[in-house]
This record gives sequence, structure tokens and C-alpha cells, in this order.
Amino acid sequence: RRRQARKPDGAAMSDARGHGQRLPPTAGSVLSNFMLVSLFFSLNHGCVTSCLALASSQLGPALGGYSAGVLYLCYTLTALLFAPGIVTRLGAKGSLNWGLVLYCAYVGSYALAVIVPALRWPAVIVGAALGGLAAGWLWTAQGGYFAAAAELYAHVLQIEPELTTSFLSGVFATLYLGLELGLKLISSYVLARSSGDASLKLFAIYTAVAVFSALGIFCVSPIPPHPLISAESPSGDETQTDGERFHDGGRPQPKLLQAVDLMRKEPKVLLLAPINTSFGFMASLMNFYVNGVLVKQTLGAPSIGLLTSVISGVATVVSLPLSWLAARAGKSVVILLGALVFLGEVVVLLTYTPEQLGHWRVLLPFYAAHGVGRAVWEGPNRALTADFFSGNREAAFANMIMQASNGHLCVCVCFCFSFCLSLSFFMFPFSFFVSLLFRAHYYRSFTTFPAIYLST
Repeated sequence: RRRQARKPDGAAMSDARGHGQRLPPTAGSVLSNFMLVSLFFSLNHGCVTSCLALASSQLGPALGGYSAGVLYLCYTLTALLFAPGIVTRLGAKGSLNWGLVLYCAYVGSYALAVIVPALRWPAVIVGAALGGLAAGWLWTAQGGYFAAAAELYAHVLQIEPELTTSFLSGVFATLYLGLELGLKLISSYVLARSSGDASLKLFAIYTAVAVFSALGIFCVSPIPPHPLISAESPSGDETQTDGERFHDGGRPQPKLLQAVDLMRKEPKVLLLAPINTSFGFMASLMNFYVNGVLVKQTLGAPSIGLLTSVISGVATVVSLPLSWLAARAGKSVVILLGALVFLGEVVVLLTYTPEQLGHWRVLLPFYAAHGVGRAVWEGPNRALTADFFSGNREAAFANMIMQASNGHLCVCVCFCFSFCLSLSFFMFPFSFFVSLLFRAHYYRSFTTFPAIYLST
């Protein structure tokens, strides 16, 4: 559906050149800029997730569990308290740049732990803290950058923003998950082919790739400002973000509390919590228990890289089809599919014993199903957040990350007691809480978010 709007003619473009003004962006320049940033972001973050998946098997369950807990604790606090303010101050692109630099410290801490075993605990814990701080604002910045690119792309093509969010979310998910697939296949190959120094070789490769991608993203120019925002900014300040325009009664909100204030004003933020928290819970459960305990004890540590690459491979293949389905059937339908996948994983883990699960014929479809759920969260779920919270992207994506990190933290804390207790601790109180919200406050929103309630 194209908007009725006049595109700039040749005379206007020549006049802009004469006055030294920035030329209107083209669709190709917006898309190429988005893909380059997504490429470097995906390479760097793929190294992080690959290290996280190997933490329990290569460093031991104790250090792997504690480091994951520190990472997700810092992740949650940064997303809740500081992320919108950081992204507002640095801008989406600047926040991405420096977030990837801190990610390098997290990846490099694994290599340092292997080189100097006496420093493995302080190195990995400090690296996890730095990685958690970076992740708290990095994903908030990525969400804001994604939403801004989708709006500008829609403006240039003269189409509805809902279509470009679906398309760009599919592009991002394909790059992000495809590169993660390649990095995890590297881990499987190195661990299977190398001898005693396999861990050092693997983490050295990941550190080199992380540093390369962090340097590369600095070389990509920021996305051009939206023409309508530039026209509304007579002072020439084109760096103002939606976070800075977010206000209450004419007075700017404290940057520290933007994410909290959005929860108070927008009940839709809480209605998106079930799928976000479910993803965080299942992602940590896969890393900490399925990878670090189940697969390591039954199939061996070299199998972890291959099986985790199945997740990335399936998610890469289904990302663009899911974005196509979301654009036609609705994003909430696709989110419901992801919620059902996560529910099926929980049922399988509670029903079968580790001896029954520890076979290729069982684990391959299990990991493939998780890949579908992950593709839903990385693509249509982010697109839905961008659609409904375009007025305050930073706070909205900070809430999304905070909700996911709550699920991560639940696994890290409760797994110390027992596996079944952890599942029960997460499922029953959380479902009860969301059902209370549904009954007491947000019944009128049911027609807008049917799949969110069904997924709960």
C-alpha cells in the first residue's frame, strides 16, 4: 500500500547540493546501511552467544552458572535503569559501537581464562559483568536503530511502516542467525579436530572475530535522520531521539526511569512480557542444562556446537518465511506459534528422562523446534514492539530486554535447587500474575492482543 506523497524532483536535489544540505536517502542506501550494521552486530554477538553456549561445558558448571547469573543480573539492571538514557545520550549508532567494544571484553575473558587458569574465575566474572552492562543497552540501541531504519525505509518507498518492519526484521534475523550458525559450526569443528589446546584455539578465533566486527561497525556511517524529523527541527539538531521527546505534562522524564515510566503508562508493555520472559527462560535452560549437562553427559562436548548450530540453521531458514507470514496473517499469529513451541519444549523436558532424551533422534527435532521459537522472537516479536511503541523506542526495547533477562535470571537462580522446581517457580506465579492483569485492568485490549493472552 503506497502513500500518496510527492518525491523530490531533480531541481530540488540540485538546490540541496548547492546549499550543502544532505541529499534525501535512497532505498538502497538505507537498506545497505541497515545490512552492514546488522552484519557487524551479528558477527560480534554470535561470538558472545557461542561462548555462552560453551561456558558450562568448557569452564565447568559452577563457573558457567555463576558467570551467566552475573551477566543476566547486569543485563537486567542496565536495561531497566540505564539503557534508555545511554541510548538517548550516545544515539543508537554510538551505543551499538561502544556496546560491541565491551562485548569484546566478555569474549576475550574466555581466552584469558584458558591461558591463565589461576585467573579464570575473576577474568570470566568481570567479563560477564562487562558483557551484561553492554547487552543491557546494546539490544535497546539495536531496537531503536531497527525502528528508525524501518520508518525511514517506509518513507523512502512510500509504503506503510508495518510492511517494512516485517521485511527488515526478516533480513536482520536471517543475518544474525545465519552468522551465528557459522560461528557455532566452527566450535564443533575445532573441538572435534583439535587436541588439548582446542579451547584456546576456539576462544582465540572468537576474540579475533569480535574485535574485527567492533572495528568494522565504527566504519559504517549513522543512518540518515528521518526527513520529517529534520523538517521539524529548525535549529538543525538532527540528533534528537524519541527518548528525548518523551515527556509527561510538558516536563522531560528522568532518563533513569524512562523504562519504568513506560510500564506505568502503557499496559501493552506488560502484555508482551509472556513471550519475552518465556524466550529468556528457555534460552538459558538450553545453555545451562540441555547443553551443559544433558548433551555433554550423553553425546559428548563436541556435539554441543553441532546441535546449537541446528537452532541457528533452522531459525535462519524460517526467518524470512515467518516475516512473510507475519505481514499477511498478522504478527500476533506468528508470536502464538513461537509460544506454542516453547510450551512444547517444557512438556518434553518434564515428560522424558535424561536417558530417553540423550539420543540424536530426539535432540535434533528438539533443537530444531527451539530454532523456530527463536526466529519468532528475533523477528516478528521485535517488529511488533517497533510497531506499537514508535513514540518511545528506547524505553520499549529496554522493557523487552528486561523481560527476557528475567527469564534468564530465573534459570540461573532456581536451577540451584532442582530442575522441576525451577520450572514450577517460573510457570505458576508468572501465569497467575498475568491472568490477574488480564482480569483486573486490560480486558479492553483483548481484541488487540489475542495471541498474547493465548500464549500466556
